[in-house]
Amino acid sequence: MESTLKRGELDALAQAYSLNPAATEAMLDLAGVRPTRAAGLEFISRCLRYGGVLSLAAALVFFVAANWSKFAVFGRFALLEIVLVALVVLALFKPPPRFVGRGALFLAFITTGALLALFGQTYQTGADVYELFLTWALLGLPLAIVGQWGVTSAAWVLVLNTALLLFCGWNPHGGVLWVVFDGNRFTASDAILAAGVLNLLLWFGFEKLSLRAVPDWVRRLILSCAFVFLTWAGVLGVIEDHDFGGEHIVLAIIVPTLAILAVGAYALRQRGDIYPLAVVMSSFVVVVMCWIPQASGSDETTFFMMALWLIGASTVGGRVLTLLMRQWRAERAA
Repeated sequence: MESTLKRGELDALAQAYSLNPAATEAMLDLAGVRPTRAAGLEFISRCLRYGGVLSLAAALVFFVAANWSKFAVFGRFALLEIVLVALVVLALFKPPPRFVGRGALFLAFITTGALLALFGQTYQTGADVYELFLTWALLGLPLAIVGQWGVTSAAWVLVLNTALLLFCGWNPHGGVLWVVFDGNRFTASDAILAAGVLNLLLWFGFEKLSLRAVPDWVRRLILSCAFVFLTWAGVLGVIEDHDFGGEHIVLAIIVPTLAILAVGAYALRQRGDIYPLAVVMSSFVVVVMCWIPQASGSDETTFFMMALWLIGASTVGGRVLTLLMRQWRAERAA
């Protein structure tokens, strides 16, 4: 009879009752949490299936690229369009959560991006690179929703954030996003903040909805993307980059601070996942480390103070997170 407790909860239970190694081994055997030979084979089979789907996606893109000169324009588009239609039909006959349907929709998502890249490369539309990824994210969103698979959702998150990263990093004054971010009123720091807030809202929404298509590890990916942008904005704020106006510097400091407080309060209230606290703590450490040269000036002690802060804050933060994780596990086990 297998236990309904997870391995981490059983470890916390053994620690709470101070079980010796022999008693702990007996408890784990009785609970049936040790991986069996069948479980090991299932894990290998799953890894091979995932690897096969990813290999097919790469093969599709590289096949078109390697045989570019051997196909006419019509042939390139026809090949990808036929593959896209075939994958959608396959997903209709073998719908998710079947693995065949999930894999077909993931490949359809990759094929959509390949079609957009082929269109831009063939006709030289003059569109910015971020617009390609943004269009890919918009067209691929229905596939990610219907796919009900974390791999497809993660791919969609990466495509969306690649578009946002390209937009914020290159800061092009043109394209569809500048309908919102007019270069005369907004700066790159505003775009970076908007990208971070967008990811943060997605994370909060998926935390509340608990969708099958967005498992825990995908939500962690979204939160990580959010704080990449928010930390970037915070660093721009503390170094007082003169390319931005005063009100933009204030926003670049206030918004990440509020995000850190909100995510930290949410994680402490939920008392389940320690990862959000680790992310906000890392963001805080990085922003403060970048602020130290501005506060102390450029002298020989600056790097020493930065190293001291990084080591001290990381050590204290890691210790606090470890204690919280053990406490939360003990509470769940109790």
